[in-house]
Amino acid sequence: MVRKRLKRVREMEREERELRRQRSRRIRRVKRWLRPLPRRTNIHRYPILNRFASFARKRAYLWSFRVEHAVPAIYAGCLLTLLPLFGIQFALTLVVALLFRANLPIIAALQMFSNPVTVIPIWFSLYQIGRYFLSAFNVPAPPLARGEVRIILDNFLEGNWGSNFAHFAMVFGITSLGSLIMGLFIGFILSTIYRVVAGRTARSYAALHKKILENRNARMTADGSKTGSVKPDNEPEG
Repeated sequence: MVRKRLKRVREMEREERELRRQRSRRIRRVKRWLRPLPRRTNIHRYPILNRFASFARKRAYLWSFRVEHAVPAIYAGCLLTLLPLFGIQFALTLVVALLFRANLPIIAALQMFSNPVTVIPIWFSLYQIGRYFLSAFNVPAPPLARGEVRIILDNFLEGNWGSNFAHFAMVFGITSLGSLIMGLFIGFILSTIYRVVAGRTARSYAALHKKILENRNARMTADGSKTGSVKPDNEPEG
């Protein structure tokens, strides 16, 4: 009987170690995903953000992955990365995160979708979406050639508007409208996926924690039974 209890205790100990290793693997996987992003421990390494590192570290919601902080971050990040603000989006991530009380790493991660390779096709597509939306309300909007996007981007980066300011403002407004439409649409899809994944992960962690506690309680009960079955040396025999 005692051997069976000991065997059961060893099996529970092995199972608990495996459960703890499983939890550790999940934590390490998340940390690998977050490694290139600003976090509470490394925000001081990022230009501009490093000036506000001490301030940001005190705001717990900036680093929280709870749904109430992650979902606003997804929407805000999608809108910011699509807006025609190439070159300054990353500098605005902290401002947007504070404004919406949202997760900073998620907003920063979404800015990677807008880069020197993708910005021109993104802006061109967003302008077309904004233009089509306005045409549905009989608001005229001139067509935009893809080559014009490169010219506008160069002027934007160099600050050289000249006599093209009115045209730039018109393109900026229509592109921003397309950014709003697509940002909300993509944000809805990504936030829905996040809610589903977060729910499953929370249930998985809860089940894992419950299993560890059950094993621990069962092991303590087995140890107690084993101790109770041993007769004290000074107990008189019947």
